[in-house]
Amino acid sequence: MGLSNVISNEPERIATLKRLGLLDTPKDERFDRITRLASSVFNCRYSSITLIDADRQWFKSAVNLELSESGREVAFCNHTISQDDALIIPDTKKDPRFEQNPFVIGEPYVRFYAGVSLVVDGQAVGALCVFDSEPRIFSADEIFQLKSLAEMAQSELCKKEYSALSEQLEEYQTRLAQTQKITNVRSAILEKVVNAESLHSVLFDIVNAIESEYPEKICSILLLEDGKLTKGAAPSLPDFYNDAIDGVEIGEGVGACGNTAATNAPTIVEDISTHTFWHDYKEIAARAGVAACWSQPIRGASTEVIGTFAIYHRYKAVPTPEEVVLIEQFAHIASIAIERERASELIWKQANFDTLTGLPNRNLMLDHLQLALKTADREGDRVAVAFLDLDNFKDINDTLGHDVGDQLLIECAERIKQCLRANDTVSRLGGDEFVVILNSIETLSSIDIVVQKILDVILKPYLINVERVHTSASLGVTLYPDDARDIKGLLKNADQAMYGAKDLGKNSYKYYTQDMQAVAVKRITLLNDLRYAIQNDELFIEYQPITSFKDGKAIKAEALLRWQHPEKGRIAPDEFIPLAEESGLIIEISNWVFEEVCKNVKRWQTHYCRELQISINTSPSQYFQQETSITDWLTRLLDENIAAQSILLEVTENLLMEADTNVSKKLFQFRQAGVDIALDDFGTGYSSISYLKKLPTDYLKIDKSFVKTMTDVSNDKVLCEAIIVMAKKLGIKVVAEGVETQEQYDILNNMGCDFGQGYFIARPMSKTNFEAFLKAH
Repeated sequence: MGLSNVISNEPERIATLKRLGLLDTPKDERFDRITRLASSVFNCRYSSITLIDADRQWFKSAVNLELSESGREVAFCNHTISQDDALIIPDTKKDPRFEQNPFVIGEPYVRFYAGVSLVVDGQAVGALCVFDSEPRIFSADEIFQLKSLAEMAQSELCKKEYSALSEQLEEYQTRLAQTQKITNVRSAILEKVVNAESLHSVLFDIVNAIESEYPEKICSILLLEDGKLTKGAAPSLPDFYNDAIDGVEIGEGVGACGNTAATNAPTIVEDISTHTFWHDYKEIAARAGVAACWSQPIRGASTEVIGTFAIYHRYKAVPTPEEVVLIEQFAHIASIAIERERASELIWKQANFDTLTGLPNRNLMLDHLQLALKTADREGDRVAVAFLDLDNFKDINDTLGHDVGDQLLIECAERIKQCLRANDTVSRLGGDEFVVILNSIETLSSIDIVVQKILDVILKPYLINVERVHTSASLGVTLYPDDARDIKGLLKNADQAMYGAKDLGKNSYKYYTQDMQAVAVKRITLLNDLRYAIQNDELFIEYQPITSFKDGKAIKAEALLRWQHPEKGRIAPDEFIPLAEESGLIIEISNWVFEEVCKNVKRWQTHYCRELQISINTSPSQYFQQETSITDWLTRLLDENIAAQSILLEVTENLLMEADTNVSKKLFQFRQAGVDIALDDFGTGYSSISYLKKLPTDYLKIDKSFVKTMTDVSNDKVLCEAIIVMAKKLGIKVVAEGVETQEQYDILNNMGCDFGQGYFIARPMSKTNFEAFLKAH
């Protein structure tokens, strides 16, 4: 009864269960006898043999239980199959796992349970159990007896599977008995099938066996793949004939085998030279020296056609009853061999290929990489490993849905493959992560060409379900043997280089360098520290006043997030905010900032400045995320009786450019509620006026990079003036960031800028100092 790796591979377990063919079958006395015996031996009102499917438990046999199935999540037996030994629950109401189970608090009011897994081919497919509505103790002897009954049930489970194969083999044996001459050959072939020898070997043995016993016959086995016939085994037919048939599309009247595959019925052609089915093939048939053809479909387990088995004659002929039996028997044997091979191929493919994109998965990628390194060592070559990550995949998934995200991954995979040479490979690790292996690298420029080609094709727009989708990628590249001598080191290096590429911005790549290790360690450490920063009260807010150029009043301020690390001191925002964005922590942190501002703004309005408005920086992730909505902030404002005008939300140009219907809807919800929207760092991105016209924008914040070097004769002055004029015409107010000198202040004032923010006006200050500032002004 010992188990190994129970439920460690759920797909294998489910496959084993399905293979038994017992789910949703009628009652079976073999199993009913065991459950009745169990109920009697242990004096329990209830007993059952349960099979655990993917999402349900199904009762193959049950005593005093009306149910035929239930959800897997409430199944006691689901717990049983996840452990090696028997599961004994003396009193369910004293076991926190089960005290609220529907079967405990409702019919049949289970108080006692004992179950043992039923294992087939190392996989726990179900359980034999007894249970009652009264608590009880289950002795060691009783456990032993229950295990013995479970072994009986296991035997019956296996008999079902074995008997099906046995029935097939008996059928073959009965038919083959009609021709004793090939009995030994048949056994040898079946032994090869059972031993999982190659399909090529088994099919050739079938053909050779018949041809050796019946020299006047020529045999052919063709496989059916994607509606076309392909070579299986036909060693006695000339190559030109086999080549002509290979790849022929099946159809009614397309030769004997094409017709058989299309109709799933035998085709007997007595005279190829006159039969209409052979109109297009009678000349090559004559050259091959064949005059008659009898074709039998090779059927799979569901009676679908998976190939054809044909016997040719050199003279006009029709099959005898013995020959009909011969064809049918060996078509059956061929079907077993073909199905076994295809099942093995499917299992191997599922274990080594990504089901979504069809690319090699991590397992096969590791094999490819291992082979690439060995080849490089032998040939004295270099290998490049590139780690690729899509830049905005999470946002696409969140806003457009997983169907669009999946299709995007499929199309990205195809585009990447088109960029590679014949001996290069691409694999999907999972999510939006891909690994590219470039073999036989001679120069770095050859890597640059391939990598840049990949970035370029991924950047091109995608049309998915009438949605025009844009994405880009970041790529990290490492070299073997230059950067690392093993697979683990190469993958780690490529991953670190990819993060380095992300730091450069979207749609870029970067080679691994030694200092990236220290950067990666620092990054991981900082991220871990950031996860605890909120609960440890390490985050705080500074407020930077924003004054009106018109009257000099400070009626606005920006809430600026700060982090005081207990050991490293003040951490710069541009160090930790990108980490928060990448890790998803930005949602929690932004909510915390909002709560802190809400705690203070109403009190400040009451005591110091009734018109005070606090700007809060928001992340694009907050608008794209579907699980929680940033518009929940509106409910919070309402609950706290805080005027919507008290808050201003700062958004980025990228958000406006990537805004879909859902994002636009959220922005307009804020606008309709009275919350102002400001476009932050204006001029640094690629916003067009069309975005400003279509989406709600109350303020433009001119980026400090334009203000910093602005003088009366600078180009920056011209740009700032153009922005202010444009904003005025659109009815949008302008805030200039980074005002640090009297000259800058005066120039902006003369241009008609509405508000200013910067060190010349006021530095960011603590909550206490900001209160003092408000009081003084």
